[in-house]
Amino acid sequence: MLKIREKISHRFFVAILAVVVIPIGIMGYESTMLARKALTNFAFLHMATIAENRASHLESWLDERMDDIGVLSDLPGIRDACEGYVRRDPADSASSAVELLRNTLDIVEGRSPSYENLYVMLPEGKVLAATHPDLLAAGGVSGTNIIERLGDSDDPVMGPVYQRPDRDAWHVQLASVIKGHDGRRLAVIVAVLDLSKTVDPIMVERFGLGETGETYLVSRDRRIISESRFLGWPEILDRSFDTEGIRSVLGEDRGTSIYENYMGREVLGSYIWLPRYDWGLLAEMETDELMWPLKWIKTIAILSAVLVSAICFLMAYLVSRRVSGPIVQVADAAESIAEGNLEQRIPFSSRDEVGRLAASFNAMAERLSHSIASLQQKEDSLQKAYNDLVTTQEQLLYSERMAAVGELVASVAHEMRSPLSSIKLNLQIIGRSLGRETVLFEHYEIALDQVAQMERMFSDLLNYSKPFDLQKKDMPVESLIDRCLLELEGEIAAHGITARKRIEPDLPPLIADPDKMEQVLVNILRNALEASRPGGAIEIAVSGGKDSNGSITVQVTDHGPGISRRNLKTIFQPFFTTKKKGTGLGLAIVKKIVDAHRGEISVESEEGRGTIVKLTLPGVRGVA
Repeated sequence: MLKIREKISHRFFVAILAVVVIPIGIMGYESTMLARKALTNFAFLHMATIAENRASHLESWLDERMDDIGVLSDLPGIRDACEGYVRRDPADSASSAVELLRNTLDIVEGRSPSYENLYVMLPEGKVLAATHPDLLAAGGVSGTNIIERLGDSDDPVMGPVYQRPDRDAWHVQLASVIKGHDGRRLAVIVAVLDLSKTVDPIMVERFGLGETGETYLVSRDRRIISESRFLGWPEILDRSFDTEGIRSVLGEDRGTSIYENYMGREVLGSYIWLPRYDWGLLAEMETDELMWPLKWIKTIAILSAVLVSAICFLMAYLVSRRVSGPIVQVADAAESIAEGNLEQRIPFSSRDEVGRLAASFNAMAERLSHSIASLQQKEDSLQKAYNDLVTTQEQLLYSERMAAVGELVASVAHEMRSPLSSIKLNLQIIGRSLGRETVLFEHYEIALDQVAQMERMFSDLLNYSKPFDLQKKDMPVESLIDRCLLELEGEIAAHGITARKRIEPDLPPLIADPDKMEQVLVNILRNALEASRPGGAIEIAVSGGKDSNGSITVQVTDHGPGISRRNLKTIFQPFFTTKKKGTGLGLAIVKKIVDAHRGEISVESEEGRGTIVKLTLPGVRGVA
C-alpha cells in the first residue's frame, strides 16, 4: 500500500515540478538577469552623469581662475609698476615700483581665498615681487617652467601639478603675460593654487555617491592629486596607483566599466580625461551598494520556488491519500472476497472514477451475498461510511474555525497596543489598593512587569520601523548627560553603581534632537549599568569641539564582563540580543538615530575587561 502511494505521489510531484516549479525557476532566473542588466545600465548612466557633472564643475571653476589671472595681468597698477622697473629708473624709483607691485599683489590676494601665493617674474626668471617670498624659497616647480608653457601665447596657461617638500599637498601654477602699453612683454604674473583648498571641495562632494562612492583626480604619473576618501594625505602623496580605471583614463579614454579600485574593492567607475589640464577624473562606487536591490529580487525568487515546492509536496500527499488509498482498499477487499469473506465492502462514496470502481466492486459483492449477514454487513459498512463522513465534516469545521481564528488574531495584532495600555492602567489602579505585604501584590508586580515587557517590545518594533522626524536644536551636552543620569537615578542606586563624569570645559552645544539623543544615551548608560558588577563604576567622558567641524565625542566605559568578538560584529543588527528579556532592537535603534544625526558610534570591548562605547556627534560648528 505504501509503495503504491509513493509511486503515485512521486509521479504527481514530478509532473507538477515540471509544469510549475521549473518554469517559475526559469522566470525567476530570467527576471533576475533582466533586473541586473537594467540596474547595471542605470548604474553606468548614473556614474557617467556624476563624472560629467564633476568634470563640468571643475572645468568651470578652473576657467574662472584662468580668467582671473588674465584680468590681474591687465591691471593698470601691475602694468605700470612693471614698466617702471623695466625702464631702469633710478634705484629708488625701481624700489618704489617693486614696493607698489608687492602692495598691489597683497591687495589682490587678500580679496580672493583661491590663491596661496602671487608673484611677478621677469622673462629671465627673476622674481620682482611676491606675496609670500618664503613659499618660493621652500622649493617647488621653478617659475621658468610656467614661462616655457606660456611660449608665445597671450592667453593664461596652467602649469603641471607639483608638491613642495615642506607641504603635504598638491599645488598648481597659473600664469599670464603682463604687456606694456606698446605691446611688449614685460613680465609674467603667476598664481599658486593649493589643490587641497580649491579643487578638493569640488571633488569630495558626496551627493549621489552613497556610502562607498568617491570622485578623485589623477596625474600623468598615476598619482592621486585630490583628497581620497579611504587614504590620508601621507599615504597618497608619495605613491602611484595602478587600476584598470586609472590606466584607461591615462590612455586619454572616456568610459564606464567595472574593475577593482586602488583599495582592492570591486567598483563601478566612470572616467574622463581632461586634456586641457592633463588630468584624469574618476567617479567610483562599490558594486555591492549599487546592486543591493538584486538581493531582494533573488530572495523573492527563491522564496517563491520554495513555496511552490511545498505546495507540490502537499498536493502529492493529498493525491496519494485520495487516489492510491481507495485503490489499495479495492485490492485488499478483492483478496478478502477471494478467500471467502463475502461481507467485505469498500467505504468510498466519491463520484469520480475511483468512486465508480468502488461502487462496481460493492455491487459485485452485493450480488454474491444473499444472506442477512451480508445485509447486516452492508448496514455496518454504511454506518462506518457515515461515521467517517461525520468525522471528516468535524475536521473540516475545525479547520475552518482555526482559519477564522488565525484571521482574527492577525487583525487583532494590529490593535494590541491599545488594550495593552488599558490592561496596564487597570493593573496600576488595582495595585494602589493592594498592600505591599500581601501575597497578591507579588503577582501584581509580575503581571505589571510582563505588560511593560510587551510594551517595550511593541515600542521597539514601532520605533525601529517608522522613519525619524528629527527636531534639531542647540543643546548643552552637560545638561543632556545630567538629564539622562537623573532618569536612571533609581537604577544606578539599585545596582550600587557610581557614575563618574569628566567633561571638558567650554564645549560647544550639540545640534541634535533632544528626545532622540536622550534615548540614545539612556540606552547606552542602561546597558553599561546592567553589565557592571554591584558596587562598580561607569565613566562618562566628553571631549572635542576644537576641530574645524566642532564634533563632540561622548565615551561611556564600564568594567563588566565585556563582549565576545563574535557578538561584537552583530550587536547593531536588529533582533540580536544576549538578554533574556531583551528585544534585540535597542542598539539597532541607537545606531539608526546616530546615523540620522550624521554621527558615528563604535564599540570596543574585551572579554573580562569591560566595554567602551564611543559617540561622535556634530557640534554647532559642524554640519547638521
